This record gives sequence, C-alpha cells and structure tokens, in this order.
Amino acid sequence: MSGKTEQGVLRIFKLIRLLNSTPRRSARHLMNILGQSESTFYRDLQLIEKLGYHYDKDQNDCFFLQLQLERGRQSVLEPDELFFLQDHLQQTAGTSPLAQAILHKFDLNLSMIPLADALPQLHANRILQLLRVALENKSCVLIKGYHSLSSEKVEDRRVEVLEITQDYRYLIGWDMDKDRQGQYKLSRIQDVEYLEERVTPGRMASPMDIFGLTGYEWLDVKLKLSNTAYHLLLEEFPLSRTFIHRRYDGTFFEGQVRNWKGIGRFILGLPGEIEVLYPEALQTYLRERRGED
Repeated sequence: MSGKTEQGVLRIFKLIRLLNSTPRRSARHLMNILGQSESTFYRDLQLIEKLGYHYDKDQNDCFFLQLQLERGRQSVLEPDELFFLQDHLQQTAGTSPLAQAILHKFDLNLSMIPLADALPQLHANRILQLLRVALENKSCVLIKGYHSLSSEKVEDRRVEVLEITQDYRYLIGWDMDKDRQGQYKLSRIQDVEYLEERVTPGRMASPMDIFGLTGYEWLDVKLKLSNTAYHLLLEEFPLSRTFIHRRYDGTFFEGQVRNWKGIGRFILGLPGEIEVLYPEALQTYLRERRGED
C-alpha cells in the first residue's frame, strides 16, 4: 500500500470515528480536525455511504452516523463494553482455565465487530497500555495531537503521568508547560511518546470531580435533569452514575464538585434541560456566564 493510499484509508477511518462519537460536529469543524478541503470532505462522506455507514444531520447541522440512534435500543453488549470487560479480565485472569476460556470467547465476539466500529476502542486501548507503562516507570510523556474541546485546538502536550481514572477513559497528568494539573480523554489522544524526564518526586494527583476539575474544597450540588440531560451526563461522564437518582418526581443529580467551571459548562451546553436546585452560588455563576455570552 502506497503512503498516499494509506493516508486516505486512515482519513476515512478517522472520519467514521468522529461521526460515531459525541459531541456532534458541523461540516466546518470536521474539516478543520481532518485538515480537509470542502470537496475532499464531501467526497469522503459519499465513500463511507458506499461502505454502509449512513450519516445524517441534526437540527444544528451537525453530522452523526445513523447507527447512533440504534444504541439505546440494543440489549446486547456494545463493542466498548466488550473491550472494557476483556481488558479488565486480562489484568486479573492469571492462569485460570475458566478465565482463559472466557477471553477466547471475547476474541471470537470482538473479531465479528466491523473494523471501523471497533477502531476507536482499539486505539484507546493502545493509548491506555502506553500510559500504564509510563505510570509504572514514572515517565513523562508527549501526548501527540491532543484535541481539546474547550479550545478547539489540536496540539502536543508534555505531561507528567500521575493517574488513570478508574473507568480507564481519562489520564490525570501535570502539564509541564502550563505548570498545572489537567485531565486528558484517551480517545482524543493521537499518540504517545516517552520522554527522558521523570515525574517530579512526591507529585500526586489532586482530587478531581467527575467533570475533571480541581479546587480547594468539595461543593454540594443538586440538579434536576431532563431525559436528554440524564443520558448525555451518563454518556459523557460515566462516573456520575453514582450521584444520579431516578424517582417518581424526576431525575436528580446529587453530588459534589470541586469547581463550578466543569459542571457549569455542561449545564450551559444544554439550555432548558437542567434545573439547578442548589446551591445559589452555582446559579449566580451561571447567570454571570450567560451575561458574558
């Protein structure tokens, strides 16, 4: 396969991954991430249609794969759930014959998943393994091509690896250039390179809330969620499940955060879908932010 052909194949897979992930993105946003011209972008859309991946646009003209609509109706395990269970079992199986038999069945099931569907989790698992080695060896890393949703920039980051979240979705690290702690979603990391520098002795991850923010203290929060907000909160921040309660009078988030910024960004992104019941300080923060906008 020539270099040009290989780049084209990788570009198609990356487009499918982006269309099959959240948040949904506009044509211009996708073209910026992929570094494409408008003609190349729409030509690639036609190609993935021929491959059987049908796309659509929502009311905000953001693209998505139609198979996203089917996820909520499935009762079988999703590919990312299978990969998660397989990875966890590999860490704990040892030489157990039963565990090895189950792993073999995982391999059979995963081999039946279409390649483009499995690609995002395969990539995340590879990144996870590289970061685990760095964590064990107390090595610093260069996170290559990290896509930040807040700045909409794709750039490299030099990071001291401090912790991997218990759901294996995020790296907690110390940004060596900005001199502060950050949270990095594994699926937004293109690649990882090991650096010669070592993690600063005694450096430990500061407590972070489920939105990836640190602060001086824990702050109590109570929200009432619409059905849309409930599902998006679980999808984007799986660790929130512990703090969500569904009752006859609605769905509520009752938990703690370290900073208004993370939870505020989520609330402001879903106007009319979330009611802040407590505290007044969060309501004030949101009013100020809306005033700035």
